[in-house]
Amino acid sequence: MRGIIAKCKRYAWLYLQYQVRNIRSLAQYRADFFLMVFFTLFSQGCSLALVGIIYSNIPAVRGWSVWEVVLLYGFLLFSEGCINFFFQGAWKVANMIRESDVDRFLVRPVPVGLQLLTAKIDFEGFNKMVIASVLLVFGFGRCTIQWSLAKAALIFLFLLQACLIRLCMVWIASCMSFWMENGRNSLNYFVICLGEMAKYPLVIYPKALRLVFGYLIPYAFVSYYPVGYLLGKSGMAKGAACMPAVCIGLLWLSHRVLQCGLKRYESSSL
Repeated sequence: MRGIIAKCKRYAWLYLQYQVRNIRSLAQYRADFFLMVFFTLFSQGCSLALVGIIYSNIPAVRGWSVWEVVLLYGFLLFSEGCINFFFQGAWKVANMIRESDVDRFLVRPVPVGLQLLTAKIDFEGFNKMVIASVLLVFGFGRCTIQWSLAKAALIFLFLLQACLIRLCMVWIASCMSFWMENGRNSLNYFVICLGEMAKYPLVIYPKALRLVFGYLIPYAFVSYYPVGYLLGKSGMAKGAACMPAVCIGLLWLSHRVLQCGLKRYESSSL
């Protein structure tokens, strides 16, 4: 047990060292940072404006009000920002394979997965988390919820699990690059694009799409079930209770995909 704890502490320390290095590298380009802040605010403002336009004409969609949809949006945006800021490397696996960056990771006495995840950092993710936090505060403030200490604690637990589930989805899609000859992979962007549909209640979609979001690409566990449970909507308790199992299953699958991918990895020459 002590050995496991010591190993976890070492990996946490290594993670911080890698990210400090990435932050120092980005801090040299201040103009890029401010442009990134502007375009993040602009893009998210356009998305929220679309939600506002829809709900200005339709008071509620299948029992979901505009502020309840804002909560869905906040959960999705926070999880996306978490990946971009803390684990941006999950997006860049295809590039690192194509440019043979994985070679140097293989010879270091550090887990390859940790090095891949911390290879990049993106301050746009931090901006998204700040915007999402504001949306969640306003959303919860405008919705009628029977609050308790346990329910307040669940918000943080659900957000943590939502970030983990979304990270695993992007990671699995990115690691498919190990099986693609040309090293190009758009599956992670496809997964994120599907997330745009998850900004709205799952009940508005046909049964086939509900099955996709519930089991194949489980966005329902990122926002729909946790938010629905916090709002007290019927039929959400089972989905919220399954979130830990979904996290464990995706973590195991993420590990297996990486291990299998590394076994078939061949250094590419450019």
